[in-house]
Amino acid sequence: MGVLIITLGALAAVQWRVVRRWGSRPARVAGTVAVVAATLLTLAAPVGMLAGRGRIDPDRVRWISAAGLTWLATVFYLVLTLLVLGVLWVLGRLARLVRPGFDGAPLRRVVALVGVVGAVGATLYGLVEAATPRVTHTEIRLASMPAAFGPLKVALITDLHAGPVRSRGFVQGVVDRTNAERPDLVLMAGDLIDGTVAQIGDDLTPLRDLRAPLGVFAVTGNHEYYAGDVVNWVQRWRDVGVTPLTNASARLERGGATVTILGANDRTGTAPHEVDYAAAFAGVDPAAFTVAVAHEPLQGREFAKRGVDLQVAGHTHGGQLWPFRYLVKLQQPALQGLESVDGMPVYTSRGAGAWGPPVRVGAPPEIAILELNAAASPPNSPR
Repeated sequence: MGVLIITLGALAAVQWRVVRRWGSRPARVAGTVAVVAATLLTLAAPVGMLAGRGRIDPDRVRWISAAGLTWLATVFYLVLTLLVLGVLWVLGRLARLVRPGFDGAPLRRVVALVGVVGAVGATLYGLVEAATPRVTHTEIRLASMPAAFGPLKVALITDLHAGPVRSRGFVQGVVDRTNAERPDLVLMAGDLIDGTVAQIGDDLTPLRDLRAPLGVFAVTGNHEYYAGDVVNWVQRWRDVGVTPLTNASARLERGGATVTILGANDRTGTAPHEVDYAAAFAGVDPAAFTVAVAHEPLQGREFAKRGVDLQVAGHTHGGQLWPFRYLVKLQQPALQGLESVDGMPVYTSRGAGAWGPPVRVGAPPEIAILELNAAASPPNSPR
């Protein structure tokens, strides 16, 4: 709400202090039209947010949501431009103390123009970038993996965020691209939706088409809790053939060897699906080769001290909009791809969808295909 008020105030200031003072009437008209359009887009943004929280049926406002949430990306880059202009203004004032005749206005006008064009350009590029998740391949060699099990091909799907903008067609596309890779196992690391089962439950119907001989498993992310419908979502997963790992584990057997898949609820989860690591590890052989699934890479700290061999996660979106990646790294121990958390390898997917703006800049969406292999030594080699 604060961002909404500030943005509307800034638009009013632009109209009052800038546009209405332009000497050319056609320019004033064009400027006023632009301010009005920006105001309408600003008012559309909270519609998308409310739809993501289950307060409004997304199907009724999908285009409004898409327009308003996309505009938020442009606003973000315009704010960055304002910050740069503010720094230039301060530097200009300081320069005038040394050179009284210094005029920094021409440079600021150029920066403002570049910033506006850049904000619009980055948003348009990000819309295209976010539309189709790319399939990435990473080989992970683990000395602790039983060689008899053979290579394990894992499809990691996270952060679909079906709801305000992404619908059933988008989910179907992710399923089709995943099946084309012929994975042995599909792991889904949360934030599959934004909304309630009653409103968008049908959007996850394509998950029924996922094909993996060793199973399809899912854990909750923080967004499963936002609409207060987590119990129904976990049941919806079962309805479409996905096995929830709600603080639970599953044993996979092949070639006379065993791999344990362990899932923990999101660390911000609420009852009756709050995180419970003791329950997740109940009955798990401490010596077993274990792959943990949890929404945040931050949860890897709990897994590492319990001897897990590998964690897969999502949540970070790889930053989604550059330069957010640098802020994410202040809160999470891993950002994207194969990294280490307290000595344990963690693969963090950038996610297939997007939250808020359906825009990605510098963080392309992905469906991660991980090939786990036994190794005599523990090198991990992304490719």
